[in-house]
Amino acid sequence: MTFLKITDLTYESVTDSFYQIAQRLFADYVLKVNEHLYRLLDIEFYYYAPGRFEDVYAHLHKHQLQNGKWYFHGSGIDITFGNGINHGGILIRAIGRLTGEAHARNNIQKDIHGPLNVKTEICSHLHGVFDQQPNVFHLEDVSRKRKEAGMVVPEYIVKTKRIGLNPSKDELEQRFCNGKFRYVIFPYLKLKDKTTIAHDMLAQFPVLGKEGVNKELGSIFLK
Repeated sequence: MTFLKITDLTYESVTDSFYQIAQRLFADYVLKVNEHLYRLLDIEFYYYAPGRFEDVYAHLHKHQLQNGKWYFHGSGIDITFGNGINHGGILIRAIGRLTGEAHARNNIQKDIHGPLNVKTEICSHLHGVFDQQPNVFHLEDVSRKRKEAGMVVPEYIVKTKRIGLNPSKDELEQRFCNGKFRYVIFPYLKLKDKTTIAHDMLAQFPVLGKEGVNKELGSIFLK
């Protein structure tokens, strides 16, 4: 896809590209698995461009050199955004099953958290191993039919730290270990590390104040 591209002239241009991609994925795309529809809720970016953005936590798998492919691995599922030279993968940490029903908050019937739980949820809706009908498994652009798809545009996209990284692996001032390359929406959901999300949300949306952030997260994380 044309929007899964990185401007990698500088560290800042790479992170700006991450945010622009996250905006599109969160607002305009549903994940379709046969008759089941989901939206992305929590994603992490991993990118490696020699000499410009050398993320020590990127897998550097050959599949991540491709653009717009699925990459199944031991930690979950990535959407790849490489360019043949640089490696890129977006780890899907959480998805929400859409209902299109008004009584479900943001039309999310069920939220699934954790990359392996996401992979299990997706695979559980694929056809059986002996079924001959093809599977439908793709991201679908619903930017022109968001209402019909049950997609509510998120009011806040929060940038925060990725989960479960080993700090000792990052020797470059911890800029990749502490980099805010994880993006989440609807922070009232059962997202992991909500205290960190609360602090980052306050820093990025100071107009909310502590009370507003706590209200968005559904509990008291800032005092």
